Amino acid sequence: MERITVAAVSARNEIGQAEASIDHMRHWIGIAKDSSAELVLFPELNVCGYIPAPVARDIAEPVPGPSTEQIIRLAQVSGLLIAFGIIEMDNDDTFCTHVLVSAQGVIGKQRKIHVPAHEQPYWRAGDEIKVFDTGRAKIGISICRDSFFDEYTRTLYFKGADIVLMPFSYYNVPRSEYLGGTIHGMSLIKASWTNGYYSLVCNSAEGRAPNAWEPEGRRFPGWAGVFSPWGETLSFVDREGNDEAIVVQELDPDVLEERRSHANFLAAELRPEIYDFGE
Repeated sequence: MERITVAAVSARNEIGQAEASIDHMRHWIGIAKDSSAELVLFPELNVCGYIPAPVARDIAEPVPGPSTEQIIRLAQVSGLLIAFGIIEMDNDDTFCTHVLVSAQGVIGKQRKIHVPAHEQPYWRAGDEIKVFDTGRAKIGISICRDSFFDEYTRTLYFKGADIVLMPFSYYNVPRSEYLGGTIHGMSLIKASWTNGYYSLVCNSAEGRAPNAWEPEGRRFPGWAGVFSPWGETLSFVDREGNDEAIVVQELDPDVLEERRSHANFLAAELRPEIYDFGE
């Protein structure tokens, strides 16, 4: 891993307004670039909208596809690596997918592996966990619920991830309570500590008014942050409210090396040859 400055953006999430969402990404990419960021992470399904409803099929796109090509052009103009979320259409199947692009094109895509019950009617689960070598760092992606599975986050360690991107689109508590007040928040920190990698997290922001698919609307918490390989919170948006936000953080490769070479680094003591997960 090389020294790299990263940004995590908590952006609003709209349904089926890809053009407007990409234009809004342009705004945040400009802020990230002005802050010297070289990689920027956006929330789960930030392009098409997080909407577990039949309309998901109508707003899904192939990858590569129209939205992906537009975001590659943003990468070409800005020089940034960009990670974004989209409802992917592949043949007749849909997936909750996060895509990583550079000025040269698609670096890779990760499909959500652990799909909760309320999403299962609208997109399928992926079947492969990937890590992408950008030349600056090896990057893994765990989408929302995936980040809570130790088997998933540990697999990213085994595959060599230096940085793990964790995009979300869900609400359980106000953002000021998330890290210290929920097992979910603490588990994200634990994943960084036990596996010795940097984690970038972000969630959607603001809310949506009642609509045809959400009679009561939807609320998002608006948090974003970065955790170190030592489980330290390097930055996190925890002020009151749920407005949009950005965090920018320089990642030091020496810290990652120090963590992984420490005598008591847990992952170095793993004995996978004796673990039995059954059939």
